[in-house]
Amino acid sequence: MISEIKNLDHSLFLFLNSFHSTALDPIMVFFSGQMIWIPLIAYFLWNSLKINGKRGTLLFGLFLFLCLIASDVTSSYILKNTFERLRPCRQIELISQIYSFGQKCGGKYGFVSSHASNSMALMTFSLRVLPLSRNLKYGLFFIPLMVGLSRIYLGVHFPGDILGGMTVGFIWASLLSYFYKEAQGASLNLSH
Repeated sequence: MISEIKNLDHSLFLFLNSFHSTALDPIMVFFSGQMIWIPLIAYFLWNSLKINGKRGTLLFGLFLFLCLIASDVTSSYILKNTFERLRPCRQIELISQIYSFGQKCGGKYGFVSSHASNSMALMTFSLRVLPLSRNLKYGLFFIPLMVGLSRIYLGVHFPGDILGGMTVGFIWASLLSYFYKEAQGASLNLSH
């Protein structure tokens, strides 16, 4: 059963990684880069400021920070070092089959994807606690999907790594959004 899942993961990786073009290269590098995070976090903080004021935004920022830290530590340090699954670009038998245009491979292990985990944590937490329009929420969930696809495109993660990372991010965001709402309610009761 495990070997069948692994073979499916490898096959799906090679299939998805095969869809490449020089026009897509910079787009996928962008979605895997750090520059996408700054405007997103700033956007969510700005929305919180409009809705919750300064004090409420400090609470929002604290819980968002905790969510990202929990997601990153779980994916980058706990799970990667527990499972020790090599990234596709570190597997000798796959290297010649991976689309490469000079991108970096990253660390040794890939399960689970920290990029997928953190982008899902950011989106899930923010969209659960901020009253944004339904259409905007659907549109913003496009970003973690693109982050995940970009990691496969760049040859640094298997689809299973992405799915595992998104699951970790979703769990932490769901848990911390619950505690945030409890803390926000307690804060409102204290201020009245």
